Amino acid sequence: MIGLDIPKNPDALSAEWLSAALRANVVSYDYEPIAAGVGFLGKLGRLRLRYDGAAPDAPRTLIAKLPTEDERSRQLAMMFRFYDREVSFYRDVGPTAGIRVPKLHYGASDPASGDFIMLMEDLAPARVGDQLEGCDASQARLAIEAIARCHASWWNSPRLKTLGWLPATNDPVHHFAQPAYQGCWAPFVQFVGDKLSPQMKRAGEELGAKVIRMLDGVANRTPTLLHGDYRADNLFFGGSAPIAAVDWQVSSAGGGAFDVAYFVSGNVDPATRRAHGMDWLKLYVQTLKDNGVRDYGFDDCLEDYRADVLYCLVYAVIIIGTLDPSNERGLRLFQTIVERVLTAIADLDATAKMPA
Repeated sequence: MIGLDIPKNPDALSAEWLSAALRANVVSYDYEPIAAGVGFLGKLGRLRLRYDGAAPDAPRTLIAKLPTEDERSRQLAMMFRFYDREVSFYRDVGPTAGIRVPKLHYGASDPASGDFIMLMEDLAPARVGDQLEGCDASQARLAIEAIARCHASWWNSPRLKTLGWLPATNDPVHHFAQPAYQGCWAPFVQFVGDKLSPQMKRAGEELGAKVIRMLDGVANRTPTLLHGDYRADNLFFGGSAPIAAVDWQVSSAGGGAFDVAYFVSGNVDPATRRAHGMDWLKLYVQTLKDNGVRDYGFDDCLEDYRADVLYCLVYAVIIIGTLDPSNERGLRLFQTIVERVLTAIADLDATAKMPA
């Protein structure tokens, strides 16, 4: 895409900059912050654009995504090259993802500074999910079917190796997760308090030395395209497709059960998961089969799922250890996620999947 200076924040946007980025004569615009407290690594706003002349093909609204203003979260994103990865995803994969994603109108990133911007299709009137509230059973089925179709389209695909920016789950760039987890464990224990059982506390301490080995486990399965942060706050329901997925900055190549475990353990309440979880796994495997995947059965999926539910604790620990304390919704959300994940780990005896 054309080279422009990257605006450091919404105040640095201008009609002139937008005109150059969109290759259309923007005469004025309005910027409205949206999704406050939903994203942890990015800041979102809706742009309402006005053009000189009819400009029939130019978008009237766009979603602008820029980095978070929280320095700890920004450093985390830079460490893992999340911003650069997301721009690359929309540029190189986009419509071929196998799941509905918004069109990228402009994107740029600077890995050295952490500056980045994306101007994306506005998916309204589709409705974004709410992870704090949680998905109901029908929404969960839609989400599982959609990610299964995505995974099937990339299952063991040679295209994965052509994407130089897409790391495997155990790529060295992700090895920072182990010291990050270890450094965030004490704040996590303090945050969770008595909701952490003595058994789970011992398992969590043991997990600190085995994060990389768990990443190896995900990477050593038949690879597919992983979303990596497949949760309700990143899903849009309705509109031109039953479901659309955004926020691909932690995408990677690895075993598909990870996205399923991440979604199910953190996005539905325990009672709903207990009632429907095994049916959703069967749906996932059947949808893979219906879309050409013949080498992955339910038993294998269940064992991978149990291991990946345990790994979901790593995400929670690191995010809580770096979370902006002024993000009230974020704090409530992660308290809810932690309770859901810990319950799922106990229900599935997932600590038994800890590497030796």
